[in-house]
Amino acid sequence: MRLVTLAFATADEFLAAFHPADGGTISTRTRTDGSIGERVLIEVAVPGLPNRALLRADVTGIAFEHGLRFTIAPEDGETLAFVVGITRGDLRVETAVHRDHARFPAALAATWRTDGDPHTTTIEDVSAGGAFVRTETPPALGTVVTVTLLPPGGEPLTVAGRVAWIRQGTAPGFGVDLDPTTGEPGRRLRSLLRHASETASVDLGVSAG
Repeated sequence: MRLVTLAFATADEFLAAFHPADGGTISTRTRTDGSIGERVLIEVAVPGLPNRALLRADVTGIAFEHGLRFTIAPEDGETLAFVVGITRGDLRVETAVHRDHARFPAALAATWRTDGDPHTTTIEDVSAGGAFVRTETPPALGTVVTVTLLPPGGEPLTVAGRVAWIRQGTAPGFGVDLDPTTGEPGRRLRSLLRHASETASVDLGVSAG
């Protein structure tokens, strides 16, 4: 699966390329060719986003000269809604951080905790340096948190970090900057991300190579 970067100079430029009536499509000029029906991973860059967004999409048409139409995969609808909400000014994040690692879409069962009882949650994207944790009650910025990923049929993977940013409104939660992971947790996380880079999916059940 190929990674295609779609960079928009302004929020208005992105909104002009986005067509919600078509079920969530983005039509724009690109520097790469695509085949109708091809599944790709698109990286959307728009001013105002805390970081670039990664979305799975299918190439569903030709747009303009040297352009393509991408239909966003339903499983990434909430991430798309976040991008649209930010560009329309309907949503905000309390702070932003620069990511040094590419994040991949995910849907992983997990728990997170500070000093008290664990909270059941879902991890919606993950990288070697961070993750997005869904929750209605995010802890304060800078809080030290422990996140345990719960792969089906596999051993839990526990990592620690700090709350880097908070999302309010639609699909609330927080971004966590993970501490450097070494040993077995680090090896499993790197295996996870290698698998994600090849398939644009995240599955902690894959064997570590």
